[in-house]
Amino acid sequence: MCEIGITRGTAAAINDFLDNCAEIKPGDEVVIAAHVDGMYGGDNIVDPQAIAWLQAAIQAREANPSVLWIDEPSKMHKWRVPPVFLAALKASNVFINCSFDLTIEELKTIQETAKDYNVTLCRNFATTPGLFNSPWVQTPYELQCEIRYQACVPFGEGNLPYQVTDENGTHIEGTILPPNHPRFPTYTVRRNECPGYRPFPEWIFPPINVADTNGTIVFDRMLSWWSRYIGISPFFKNSVRLTVENNRITKIEGKEEADAIRRFLKSMEPLLGKDVYNFPEIHAGVHPQPVVAPQQCNNPLIQRIVDHSASYCFHFHIGATRPATWPRKEYPYWLHITGDLIKATWKVGDQLIHDRGHLTALDHSKVKEIASKYPDRPTLGPVPRSF
Repeated sequence: MCEIGITRGTAAAINDFLDNCAEIKPGDEVVIAAHVDGMYGGDNIVDPQAIAWLQAAIQAREANPSVLWIDEPSKMHKWRVPPVFLAALKASNVFINCSFDLTIEELKTIQETAKDYNVTLCRNFATTPGLFNSPWVQTPYELQCEIRYQACVPFGEGNLPYQVTDENGTHIEGTILPPNHPRFPTYTVRRNECPGYRPFPEWIFPPINVADTNGTIVFDRMLSWWSRYIGISPFFKNSVRLTVENNRITKIEGKEEADAIRRFLKSMEPLLGKDVYNFPEIHAGVHPQPVVAPQQCNNPLIQRIVDHSASYCFHFHIGATRPATWPRKEYPYWLHITGDLIKATWKVGDQLIHDRGHLTALDHSKVKEIASKYPDRPTLGPVPRSF
């Protein structure tokens, strides 16, 4: 095999990830976990070259990297975390999860194990050379984290009115509740202030609890983990229209996507009862440069993750139980279906969070100050909408 070098931007992104997100220290036991199926047409897109780059960079930091390759297909409603995955997690100081299927949102045992064993758990989205060479991955992690923090400041401790509207017919109103998430004691908590999970690139701010929500919401995309099991593309051909009454979804209208969502939620009723029609949380993406060109990765599952992370992307949860109350014995997974809007105006109290898709935190002086530290990296600039 002929080995070639990497671009300067890719090298900067790898260093950023390992130093500022994973915070690798000399002597750390570091595990990189990945599936093999993605290189053969599966959903877990991972290139061995990207893994080799990470392994070499970890070794250069005098830490001890081990690579765990997994080949275990996911079975609907019978998802499991392979025992070897959990064993490696327990034995590490830093665990870099490169799996699309094995996420801590849906499979709570992963985050519980990381917390119990005091492991820094990183979800690495940069799993191919093309992704590492994209503006999405090369944007400074420090900047992403500051945007996430500043975006959440207006929520305070909750108990504020909110309103979301857009040009497609969305109009909902309700109340922001105080935080009630086991990993986020406040809405402004930074990732390194609580144990466990750190995504790279950073992608969303903490779920915002809501109550008394009423109105209509129109959306044309959802996060791609659950869309596979619902049987639709994460980017819809036709918009779906939800009617929400007192935090309950009472009507789902549209064409084939709406039909598929109705069928799926109906099929979940024996497992979760009427909770499948909850409307409990709203939040948004934080990334200022959600750019991955088709030649860098044209997989729609990954492109939807990029889009979901974007600072212009507002989203809500469909049929979710609140994280503090799951998993249930009869169904040990979190129903984590999202609906996403890209041009919403979101007002909380007297402050704008989004102004027709523009995340106002991007204008904060501290955010601009950090961006100025990186003249040779993607930072703020115009936020493209290419999806």
